[in-house]
Amino acid sequence: MKRLSAILALGLAGVACGPAVEPPASSTEPVVPSTLATTTTRTTPATSVIGDQIPGMSIWALVDGNDLAAERINLVFAPWGWENQNDFIDFVSRALSWSGDAYLVDDSGQLIDEPTAAFDAGLGVFAIEPWRSARNQFNVWYTDVEPETPVAWLNGGDDPFQIVDKTVVTVALDAFRFNSELTSVSGFDTVFTGPEPPIPPLTDDPFANSVVVIDSSYPAEGAIHIPHELGHALFNLADEYVGEEFGFDGRADLSSWPTCAEDPQEAEDWWGDLTGDLDDMLDIWDEEMDEAGFPLGDLPAWKEDITVGAVDGGCYDVPGSVRATWDSLMNRNIPVLGSVNRRWAEQILDLWEGQPRS
Repeated sequence: MKRLSAILALGLAGVACGPAVEPPASSTEPVVPSTLATTTTRTTPATSVIGDQIPGMSIWALVDGNDLAAERINLVFAPWGWENQNDFIDFVSRALSWSGDAYLVDDSGQLIDEPTAAFDAGLGVFAIEPWRSARNQFNVWYTDVEPETPVAWLNGGDDPFQIVDKTVVTVALDAFRFNSELTSVSGFDTVFTGPEPPIPPLTDDPFANSVVVIDSSYPAEGAIHIPHELGHALFNLADEYVGEEFGFDGRADLSSWPTCAEDPQEAEDWWGDLTGDLDDMLDIWDEEMDEAGFPLGDLPAWKEDITVGAVDGGCYDVPGSVRATWDSLMNRNIPVLGSVNRRWAEQILDLWEGQPRS
């Protein structure tokens, strides 16, 4: 089995988004809770602990301190293809890195607790800036309601959950049973487009939804797609690997805010003030991996890869276009957004006041 770091080095993990998949029409039928087992049915009207249920909904708290009354983004994880609901909950809980620590991976790609069995490690979304510093801006939930297909809820508003400011991540186990070519993908309906500063959303569904494909033969490879897809779904960040992986793919949008510029002048206008800047998430990544027993090594090379500049070829390999960094979370899924992406993401997160978690 390949180590997770080996997968990253080969760039295979960068293909996190396939072509857009046309989802089936939203169902108007009432939501029927799944028959899968859940861990608890405790209910609470306000601040919750892990396992507490939103009254009247098949949604439970995945982390402590959720509060629907707080001004927060609601992140909901839904299963597809999992025979055992507790296995789904366990996988998602570990893959979140809610504590900020790296998760451990054994030689079969399972996410584990036991350090002596660890073969590698990775950082989940809440170990990565700016999510790492924004836990107070999120409620994180899970459901046992399964979409009819992995892509049935791909667009915001397609899902059946009546809570505001939400994005739903369908974690699809062995999605090849639905479509052999399906890869992790996000919808395209987020309201945050730039380059104007983001403004508070006028809709209860400001975000896209996502599908993250998990292969049971090596689940850790799919786990690293969760932060990448949330980069799309929450912040409308563009893929930055398209040109490198596939060559020019005929996209009409030769530039995409905030890191894919049509030419050096647009790049200067968009991120010239950050030229030479280095996202300090690199140091956090190094520290967390070292603590987990898997130090990065060769930090000078990593620094070069994520220092803001003007990388020829942009994101779509269009001659004359440029992108802000050679590598990023939106390229080969390394847990560093880069200073340009991160600034935009922080501006969006700041639209939610959040509330300290109790």
